[in-house]
Amino acid sequence: MTPFHPSPSSRETATPPMPTLGLLPVVMISAAVGGAATAQTAGEGIVLDTIQVVGQGGIQAADSYAVDRASSPKLTAPLLDTPRSVHVVTQRQIEERGASSVYDVLRTTPGVTLGTGEGGNPMGDRPFIRGYEASTDLMVDGVRSLGRTSYEAFNIEQMELVKGPGGAYSGRGGTGGSLNMVSKSARLGEEFTDLSATIGTDSQYRLQMDTNFQLGNRAAARINLFGQDAEVPGRGGIEDDKTGAALSIVGDITEATRLSFGAYHSKSKGNPDFGLPMANQAWLDATGDTRFGTGTTSDPFEPLGLLDHDKFYGSFDRDFREVTNQNAILKLEHEFAPNFRMNSQLSYIGSDQEYIVSRPTIIEGGLLDRGLRSGKKDNTTVAFSTNFSGETTTGSVEHAYAFGVEYSRDKLRSANLIGTGPEDSRGVPQGPTIEPSDPFTFSPYDEVLYPDFSWDEYGLPTITRSKSLYAFDTLKFNDQWQLNLGARYEMFDVQQQALDSDGNRADRRRKDNIWSYQAGLVYKPAPNGTIYASFGTSASPSGQCASLAGGSEGAGACTLTDGNVNLEPEKTRAYELGTKWDLMNNQLSVTAALFRTEKTNARVQNAITGEVELTGKNRAQGLELGVAGQVNDRWGIYGGYTYTDAEIIDGGGDGSTNGNDMHYIAKHSLALWTTYEVTEQWTVGGGATYTGKRFMNAANTSALPSQWRVDAMAAYKISDRANVQVNINNLFDEDLYDASHVGLFANVQAGRSVTAKLNYRF
Repeated sequence: MTPFHPSPSSRETATPPMPTLGLLPVVMISAAVGGAATAQTAGEGIVLDTIQVVGQGGIQAADSYAVDRASSPKLTAPLLDTPRSVHVVTQRQIEERGASSVYDVLRTTPGVTLGTGEGGNPMGDRPFIRGYEASTDLMVDGVRSLGRTSYEAFNIEQMELVKGPGGAYSGRGGTGGSLNMVSKSARLGEEFTDLSATIGTDSQYRLQMDTNFQLGNRAAARINLFGQDAEVPGRGGIEDDKTGAALSIVGDITEATRLSFGAYHSKSKGNPDFGLPMANQAWLDATGDTRFGTGTTSDPFEPLGLLDHDKFYGSFDRDFREVTNQNAILKLEHEFAPNFRMNSQLSYIGSDQEYIVSRPTIIEGGLLDRGLRSGKKDNTTVAFSTNFSGETTTGSVEHAYAFGVEYSRDKLRSANLIGTGPEDSRGVPQGPTIEPSDPFTFSPYDEVLYPDFSWDEYGLPTITRSKSLYAFDTLKFNDQWQLNLGARYEMFDVQQQALDSDGNRADRRRKDNIWSYQAGLVYKPAPNGTIYASFGTSASPSGQCASLAGGSEGAGACTLTDGNVNLEPEKTRAYELGTKWDLMNNQLSVTAALFRTEKTNARVQNAITGEVELTGKNRAQGLELGVAGQVNDRWGIYGGYTYTDAEIIDGGGDGSTNGNDMHYIAKHSLALWTTYEVTEQWTVGGGATYTGKRFMNAANTSALPSQWRVDAMAAYKISDRANVQVNINNLFDEDLYDASHVGLFANVQAGRSVTAKLNYRF
């Protein structure tokens, strides 16, 4: 839920007073002493002042493309004065674009490219930020969600991408950045009910309700519900059915203390889709067809475009995917004084998914194999955090600070499939091998597979524990100069429980103590502009990707293996030089940044010994441009351009990948969305997204081609309570690809979709 911010005296001042890292103990003591002195007995004639807590309630995110502050108190300055790139996707943009899932949002977010799972590497949201994977750096209301899953957007107020190594901010990992999904929360003092009904091509039907009501004078509740019965446009009848419910209750216990509770549940059921096979050497050998590449770095293999993008290359009789997500959050917020606050949060996050999916792959003879890939992942996270934040002054220096503790425990179980039907050499049930262009490709299997999943290692889980202490401080020396400092100490412990061949426990375990730092210098040539330079670090310990348990055993795998269990964490450092300006009466935010991220001890495999070593090197560097807000009262805009040069400097092995591009990363990406209020009744809008060529393997012999996507919308205000919105996504019905798994297949985006949504507010 969106954290409320206390009274304007502390949060809304242009330059709030705030303690340096070295002065944090002094500040804690002075706050405690000051609080005790203020709260002396009435007999001494001193009474605690009344403190009114004021919440933002997400109104800015609902109505604007830009927000002034991030949700986390760890970002101790307004975004304008924060010396790093922070991109926020607000509820307004999510709704205008007709996005129903986080994946929908990410595919049109500048600077973000997507990856996919398969079997051991599970399916789910897999973003890459600034050249590096961030699938285990996804946060729900500030809490890391370690299990890879798919998130819905119906209860999201805003999505915050904090770019660059975020070890101090979010903990281990975070090499390219982290993504925080901020939930909608109840709003005190408001009552409304928003209903929407959507109908669209490909049998798309969706109902949604968002209602907020008061519970007496000091509390409010908010309920979000949705249900969807739909097919994926242009994908041959693939189902995409979803339901969800969310509850938020907020209450002021006293004028200085607020208690809130949130609960969330969503479930989706449909047909997983790996799209089209990629051309490969087997295809080239069998057909001599070079239209889709020859497998060289200058002419890499591409998706087999001769196949029909409108058809499903799986099995409706066998393939399925069910995903369930749930969370619950209890939060206590207290303002000890106008310049000193506490925020404590107890969180539970759970996810469960199971799937069987056909992997369309060209094999010997140019035939299409639809081998089965499957997975069952069950993940639970329990986390507790307490944060103290405030403002103070030491001499002539003003400070905005935050410090706190975080604890989390993640438990993951992974299952293998047991079933019947034709099997490959590994005993995995398979489908028929057929001609790629066979018109009977989609006939039913001779034997329907009834899945049964068996937990790996007799149900023994992988357990990850993390304990952290952190502190941040923004020092304001004068109207022109500020310094941002941050540090985190994390005790990381991952235990992968297992049994040996004799049935005895043979666990793998890794413990690391990790220090992470950040520093940024800010110069303000004007009140509405900043120029900054920053530095940050992060560390990626072996086993940090427990969600991939049972997956790849390769050198680059971040699961815990015999090869990496004794290795120290990979370390990353990054540099950023940028500028931010609020223009048009502070309604329009424009940003620009140069960045460079370096990993100097990446896990690679020794070509001679076969051992995994920390001798690899890679780096990502580039340029980011961003814009968000209102050009004027009628014209709104959000977008950005990112250039990312991500290179393997030393990939280990025989050195054949040295100098290659890091896979899954587009050098050029552009996204733009804009709306214009033509009249008081009519609003029109549209957007374009460009994604450059992305190599799909470290050898750079397989790639997805560059692509453009164009979307459009129009809205008509029927009355003060009702309006209708029409969206056309993928306007020109282009053949678009989201991702690939090491160049074997290519996930296909939805075709052209037309939806009409009626919104009504009571």
